[in-house]
Amino acid sequence: MPKKLDEPDIEALAKKPIFEKVADGDWYQYGKEPQLQAIVKSSTQAIQKLNKIAIDDFDKALKQLHELVPHMADDVEVYFPITNIEYPDNLFIDQGTFINLNFTILSAGKITIGKNCFLGPNTQLYTPNHHPNNKELRREGWQYDLPITIGDDCWFGGSVIVLPGVTIGDNVVVGAGSVVTHDIPSNTVVAGNPAHIIRHV
Repeated sequence: MPKKLDEPDIEALAKKPIFEKVADGDWYQYGKEPQLQAIVKSSTQAIQKLNKIAIDDFDKALKQLHELVPHMADDVEVYFPITNIEYPDNLFIDQGTFINLNFTILSAGKITIGKNCFLGPNTQLYTPNHHPNNKELRREGWQYDLPITIGDDCWFGGSVIVLPGVTIGDNVVVGAGSVVTHDIPSNTVVAGNPAHIIRHV
């Protein structure tokens, strides 16, 4: 389950490097972090260029995607267009996995996708959190990221959304249009918003 963070300790966080804050799931202000902004802008431009290349040469675009995402197994296939992968270095995809078009990843949290997964079109993986109750913190742009982990042999229908801090086990089927808000055990079929277990397999 996603952990709940208290109000940010601004004085303590000011002494901590930004990439440590992101890795540790600490609060940070994206709007005041030029290093993060540069990564997101660069990756966004790179993805849009790949989408254009794929119109005429799909294989060339896929090869360049593998160069952009260094932790993706050689046989992973992703269909274009891709909506965005904001932090390519934080995405890990194991062998045999297929991802359909309009794949979206936001933001800096680590994303791990296991072996032999099939992710349907419009899969959306979101790692950032903003404060649910403190509007002042939201106005100031404070956020933190939590990782998402997807096990082996998972199958997502179209337009599945996975929220921050969620771990999905092995051999999980997620119905189309589902919003996964909490951890899902292995060998289950889930669906709905929020996604809940329909049956065990």
